[in-house]
Amino acid sequence: MAEPMDIAGNIHLANSDKARRYYSIFLNTIAGIAKGFDAKIIKNVDDGLVCYFPKTSGHINDSAFNDVIGFGVTAMAARYTINKRFHEEKISSAINYSISVDYGKVEVAETVSSGGKEDLFGSPMNLCAKINAKAPINGMIIGHNLYQILKGLFSDSLPFSYSKYYDLKQIGEYSWKEEGNQRRISYPLYSIVANKDRNKGFFANQRLELKQKNARNIMIVDDEQDILITYNSILYGEGYNIETFSNPHEALLHFAHADKYYYDLIILDIRMPSLNGLQLYHRLKAINKDIKILFLSAIEASEEIASIFPELKYGDIIRKPIEKEHFVKKINSLLL
Repeated sequence: MAEPMDIAGNIHLANSDKARRYYSIFLNTIAGIAKGFDAKIIKNVDDGLVCYFPKTSGHINDSAFNDVIGFGVTAMAARYTINKRFHEEKISSAINYSISVDYGKVEVAETVSSGGKEDLFGSPMNLCAKINAKAPINGMIIGHNLYQILKGLFSDSLPFSYSKYYDLKQIGEYSWKEEGNQRRISYPLYSIVANKDRNKGFFANQRLELKQKNARNIMIVDDEQDILITYNSILYGEGYNIETFSNPHEALLHFAHADKYYYDLIILDIRMPSLNGLQLYHRLKAINKDIKILFLSAIEASEEIASIFPELKYGDIIRKPIEKEHFVKKINSLLL
């Protein structure tokens, strides 16, 4: 069993050069996000992309399905970055797109028609293509089979629940005639919808505090609570508004849910279980490529990391344990 996904955009440009750049920005951005969540890209179809999540195969793996939700949330939030790129490239049209995803048995095979590349076959693949048109604009539609698995991750009884930021809501159904008779099959469809009411008060209060204090907003992500308390104390004492997260998945959801201009800086620990700082870095950048990010690391790996990620500068990584003066000075310089 594996999970197929279909992503389609609305590309309608008369200028062929602009259309090529439009395709390239949209498809490459979404493909980069998909790969960052361990999805495998199968092919481009017209103005869409088809991929699947191999790690969802076999048994139910919460981590793999966390990636499915994380991908959907990140891809939806990435519209801001994609349209900003269009503006920079002087492509006037903004893009709207939709994501459809479901769970079921598929076959992955090499085909002669695709030049020996992999292709995806099976009823979930066909269903994803058909329900895509029913997805909310710039939203994600989920088939009933996948919903049965994901709904457990939205339980308020969990230590961390997606329901803090998003709801799973039924938004319709897809129906077809059963082969061999006239009976119609109805298949419920769901969507991940931002739960604005639960966080409306938080962001309103924070904006008011920001206006009153003229302070900058910083997010800190580290899996060690005592370190978060220390950093929070240091930076709050310097006049910054601080939000801390020990769960990197929650930090990603929070960032996707927030106003794109809300945070001025994000501080990430590099070594975290389930989702490390470098993985989180790419997912945050997909949502807002201009966000400033500072890394913290318990090992001296600045040169190695900078060689792998040339966009990172040597000074973007601070060695733990931190020296308070150096830490504050570095943050002050980044937020000038």
